[in-house]
Amino acid sequence: MARPSPPPPLRSPPAASRPVPPRNAPAPLSIPQDTLIFPEHGHGLQRQKRDWVIPPTNCPENDKGPFPKNLAQIKSNKDKETKVFYSITGQGADTIPVGVFIIEPETGWLKVTKPLDREEKDKYVLFSHAVSANGQPVEDPMEIIITVTDQNDNRPVFTQAVYHGSVLEGAEPGTSVLRVLATDADDAVNSNNGVVSYSILSQVPEKPQPGMFTIDSSSGLISVAMPGLVAEAVPEYTLEIQAADLEGYGLQATATARITVQADGVSEVGNGTLTTHVLNTASGLPAAGLVVRLARLQEPGPQWTELAQRHTDADGRCQPLLAPGQAQSGTYKLHFETAEYWQGLGHTSFYPFVEVVFIITDPAQKLHVPLLISPYSYTTYRGS
Repeated sequence: MARPSPPPPLRSPPAASRPVPPRNAPAPLSIPQDTLIFPEHGHGLQRQKRDWVIPPTNCPENDKGPFPKNLAQIKSNKDKETKVFYSITGQGADTIPVGVFIIEPETGWLKVTKPLDREEKDKYVLFSHAVSANGQPVEDPMEIIITVTDQNDNRPVFTQAVYHGSVLEGAEPGTSVLRVLATDADDAVNSNNGVVSYSILSQVPEKPQPGMFTIDSSSGLISVAMPGLVAEAVPEYTLEIQAADLEGYGLQATATARITVQADGVSEVGNGTLTTHVLNTASGLPAAGLVVRLARLQEPGPQWTELAQRHTDADGRCQPLLAPGQAQSGTYKLHFETAEYWQGLGHTSFYPFVEVVFIITDPAQKLHVPLLISPYSYTTYRGS
């Protein structure tokens, strides 16, 4: 019986396919993660500077130190060939605010010298430079972006301490009443520190039951929640509104909303000598919750005497500014507080207020003065 043949010997791959490390090859360098390396300048295809990006260096605001505190180490590959000295330029280094950042010339350690405030300045752009002992540049300047990261150190701030609104009695649930607005200086883009959430803390009186109104947690729009609004029973409600950042779980602030319940039909144009109606032309909807004041010019003058203050309802109307028999011949002024209204919608207004001055010659004649508003324009006319 023939013996089985032994297995063929294992052959090494050809020498050309085996990587052969060069003699005396240095061990791979371990570079710390907080070290920023200047790009090498090759002799072949040159890579343009704009193609090379250094990730931003983060520095938390309100840091307690101790200072100066290390942020990152700048490093040039040329330090293997010659002694390299480092410096920085830019806002926060050699331009205002000077001295916020410094660098150790020999080690390249970039440091911050004091606590930073993100709400004051959220980003610094610096340029690092590397030169040899004789002052000749050994690298192109390198851009370094230092981002100040946010800390939740600001409370929400309401645009008004007291908001006014009105609604007709018997209004159905879902009827809009007014909008409140709170701002927060903290970061609402990269964190929830500046994201405000609204809620109603209390309702006075609690008649006919608690929870007659609700508020949209994101927009701050207050609406009717339950049926049963009766002007004779409860002519006005007072709501305590809360705004809290961190989407409702952070720092808090409060404001008051006073809502007048108008008797059905009381805001109709025909029920008074002087009435008004305000329309938001940007949205095409009535302007609700806008403060309107009426004053009369007294002689000798010019001295204005305030006669009435109203708040527009969900239809952009309000109770008559002059009741029948109250008007007299003379010069009058309607003052519309448009800035607060636009702030409540999250807009800015070119006009801090709008004033319409007019003359009543026939006290028995009914007069209607409408107003059309947008953030950057307004129109008024004599209505009927």
